[in-house]
Amino acid sequence: MLVLDQSTSIVHDQPNYNNWYVSILGFAKSIVMSFPIDPSLTQVGVIKFSDHVEIVILLNTYSDRDSLLRAIDDLTIDGGNTNLNAALTNATELLDPKNGQRYGAREDVPKILIMLADGTVNTEKHLTIDAADKAKAAGIIIYTVGVGPDIDSDELQKIASKPEYFFFASNFTELNGVLRDLEENTCQDAKSLLTTTTATTPTTTTTTNRKPTTFCSRFILRKCKLP
Repeated sequence: MLVLDQSTSIVHDQPNYNNWYVSILGFAKSIVMSFPIDPSLTQVGVIKFSDHVEIVILLNTYSDRDSLLRAIDDLTIDGGNTNLNAALTNATELLDPKNGQRYGAREDVPKILIMLADGTVNTEKHLTIDAADKAKAAGIIIYTVGVGPDIDSDELQKIASKPEYFFFASNFTELNGVLRDLEENTCQDAKSLLTTTTATTPTTTTTTNRKPTTFCSRFILRKCKLP
């Protein structure tokens, strides 16, 4: 699940909104390019957030990479404040297999949430860490990416599943610099979860019993040293 900040600060003093259309959407598309998109392999959903949350792409909306990339290209930015609590709460609901019929989440597959933000929480701040803890308790692995000097690094580290799952880019032009490390980590997590599930359910054939090669691009496989 890609959770993208669409607050006003992202495009402040930017008449062409390049921080959004080039940097953030380019970042999202690069993540998609790292995985094979297919109903039986990797599914990707997208949420935009500011004061409120907008679910723009469900996990099962697109069954192929090209269609998903075109949809991401068409995403607009609405502006507003920053409400990480609402973003985390909605993402947790979307990734819950109990809501699979409505949102597309599946049982027994790795659930990974990648949140990108450019500023400090200024709406429902007191609820943010609790929302992150509930997501982690539901088995969701959270990565956070902070961009620019106005982020709260401590808060984004606490939201992430591990402190090292927080990544920082000093500005939007450097955002792609965090991609390689982020992709390697998500691949390693997928591998770990797949191995654990296969070991604990040896007689059950599920999506998680696929080799890690079904979840990661060849480039990432080489970097992760996966089979």
